[in-house]
Amino acid sequence: MKQKLIRASVALVLVLAAGGVGYALGGGGAQAAPVSIPAETVSAPPAGAIRVVYSLDQKQNDKEIIALIDDAKSHIYFAMYEFTLKDIADALVAAKKRGVTVAGLVDAGESANSYDRPIIKELTDAGIPVETEKHADGSGIMHIKAIVTDSAYALGSYNWTGSATAENDEILEIGTDPTLRQTYENLLTKLLNAYRGTNAAASAAAPVSIGTIAYTDAPAHIGSFASVRGTLHDAYTAASGTVFLDFCASYKDCPFSGVIFAADAKKFGDLSRYAGQTVTLTGKISSYQGKAEIVLSDPSQLAPK
Repeated sequence: MKQKLIRASVALVLVLAAGGVGYALGGGGAQAAPVSIPAETVSAPPAGAIRVVYSLDQKQNDKEIIALIDDAKSHIYFAMYEFTLKDIADALVAAKKRGVTVAGLVDAGESANSYDRPIIKELTDAGIPVETEKHADGSGIMHIKAIVTDSAYALGSYNWTGSATAENDEILEIGTDPTLRQTYENLLTKLLNAYRGTNAAASAAAPVSIGTIAYTDAPAHIGSFASVRGTLHDAYTAASGTVFLDFCASYKDCPFSGVIFAADAKKFGDLSRYAGQTVTLTGKISSYQGKAEIVLSDPSQLAPK
């Protein structure tokens, strides 16, 4: 019953924010003044509060996260897919130095990229344990973006990056409801325990590669870090902006492909220049719909020959 009341309350707040009290209640006649969810305050929320923040209103979601970190008294747990913001890393280190327990979970593939490594190194050098996801089948990513402290939580689409802070459309929910906060804490501690000992710092510093293999051999090495070589047939950009690097005339029958998500595609430029050339893709080989692939997020992962 309590969970239903909480959900109902959140839904009502969102409806009121979207359309105002009069519209939400379906009343006729004169409309009451619109009611909106509180704007960003860059401060820890009061007890029992829930705020929904849109990234581009103030372009300061990082400061909202830092406010929660600075207000933590006993512990902070986080899970973050992409983490490149030094100001948030600095706040976590400062929390650790004042005696707060801090622990985090990151994605194995992202943590191995050059732009995530300095952040992970800063955290681990300060004695903060940072684990990585390690799915048994070598597939899947750690795509959660959440932080939980002893008094609050924040989660949504917001990665801890500069582009997510100042360029992307992102949503961040910040709240202090005890039941929701404990639910998210239980989930994060469950994952931190499940992946304990994966050592993100060592993984990011020096991924162990099986070497260079032909693209036709990639399905036999799911879960391994490798350099996969083949002649690029085509670089196809889908309507979503995601780029697929195809090594066969028919992608449906091909055992391997490269994938660059829309958010990273502009870093690579026009990849059609590699069509017909031998290229090497480096990264973790994962499985998607029964086929091998490497997700590329940095141009250093793609090289001619």
